[in-house]
Amino acid sequence: MRSFLRSRVGFTLVELLVVIGIIALLIGILLPTLSRAQHASRSLKSLSNLRQIGLGLQFYINQYRVYPAATDEHANPKERWADKLFVFMKNTEVYMSPQLTDADRVRMNKPFIHTTDPAGNPTPGTIFFGGYGYNYQYLGNGRTMSFALKPYHATTTSVRASAQTIAVADTDGSRNGTAFFTSEGVYVVDPPLGSVGLGSKGSRRTGPAPGAPGNLNSYYRPGNDAHRYAQRSHPAARNVGGKVNVLFCDGHAEPMALKDMDDFNNDGVLDNGWWNGRADATLK
Repeated sequence: MRSFLRSRVGFTLVELLVVIGIIALLIGILLPTLSRAQHASRSLKSLSNLRQIGLGLQFYINQYRVYPAATDEHANPKERWADKLFVFMKNTEVYMSPQLTDADRVRMNKPFIHTTDPAGNPTPGTIFFGGYGYNYQYLGNGRTMSFALKPYHATTTSVRASAQTIAVADTDGSRNGTAFFTSEGVYVVDPPLGSVGLGSKGSRRTGPAPGAPGNLNSYYRPGNDAHRYAQRSHPAARNVGGKVNVLFCDGHAEPMALKDMDDFNNDGVLDNGWWNGRADATLK
């Protein structure tokens, strides 16, 4: 009997391989589910971030009666929209998208000015923000080609449809059409068509004439990925279902498909209806 019991101590090799196989199978089943759950959790966290940014934006508008500019082009150091909202929403974590990859963070790392040295240079204690872009062409454009031009600031009067006007959204920035420019426009987001008659009348303010150099009126061609980043700071579909998380001017946030963001009236033609403050697909 003792000999028999000794022979049954432990697993046989076959039994051990079966157990290992079952464990591997369970891991294979559970890992994708866990990954999807984590992705969904980050999507919800991102929406929460945008809602808090929206509170800061409302406090800013209440204080100054205008929307902030995306950047102070001629200031040194430059303040960007997140710096301006930080005065009212001081949680720096909400300005960094939880959906950014390690590669994204290399590009999307604009510093909060209050954490830099007086010249705006990063220090060991500098805090960065990134992943969210501001609808600067219709809300606030501080980019001007000369000191003679004043920055553009939207007002609550010019944004007539706040619940249908994009304020901030996930952005992938632009790359000037090449792989060598990898950090352009990573704190702003562009409509599918350049602004012409409303807003700042272009991505870089060059004067009153639409179509002037640097004031491109159309820079996204569907289906042409080579042109996709040529000029547009492109919305980034980082979230569940391939959606872009979007904050609207009235403070609510929701995920949207890019095709919906770029086609307000769903007629298959690009328009700026969700961007221009009027909820009108015929205006840009």
